[in-house]
Amino acid sequence: MTINILISMLIGYAFGCIQSAYLIGRIAGKMDIREHGSGNAGASNITTIMGVKYGVVVGVVDILKGTLAVIVVKWLFPESPDLSFAAGLLAIVGHMFPFYLRFKGGKGVATLIGMMIGVNWLLGLLFALLVILPALVTDYIVAGSISAFVALPIAAYFRHYDIWILILSLALTATSIYLHRGNLKRIIAGEETKIRAVLFKKS
Repeated sequence: MTINILISMLIGYAFGCIQSAYLIGRIAGKMDIREHGSGNAGASNITTIMGVKYGVVVGVVDILKGTLAVIVVKWLFPESPDLSFAAGLLAIVGHMFPFYLRFKGGKGVATLIGMMIGVNWLLGLLFALLVILPALVTDYIVAGSISAFVALPIAAYFRHYDIWILILSLALTATSIYLHRGNLKRIIAGEETKIRAVLFKKS
């Protein structure tokens, strides 16, 4: 069983390390996206810096890698739902901390949604709404990001996963809040970019 856990986590982490924002930034923007805007290699930052069309591509890829990590491990170990959930969690870890980018990646929100789609499409829809609705109400994507991560250990608890899954989920929630600390400081200072400002930005 221990080797199955390790295999599942490695699969999840490998999928998570597919850093679409970094690659698109390098290829299409001739830059390291982590050196611009919020410093985040994710869909929200690349949307702010390079535009909505690039943000959509990155968002879709980041969702898919979370979904595929779960589906592949479900196929390998169909009798162990804990392992597919763990693979999804490690896909988020890989997105946040890709080894080949000196462990500086994105914040994992799209990958979290993708993971939940792989677990159960209705759960994926719920997590998408947990991101979208608070973000629209507050005009800050960080509100939706944090609300979804707060719901992560709650989902793990109510789906009756093993305690190590719950602990890992709680650790990811804490990590997410820590990674968003810059956004929270900018909101307090009135310097955070608002969603509407990005969507309706003139070219």
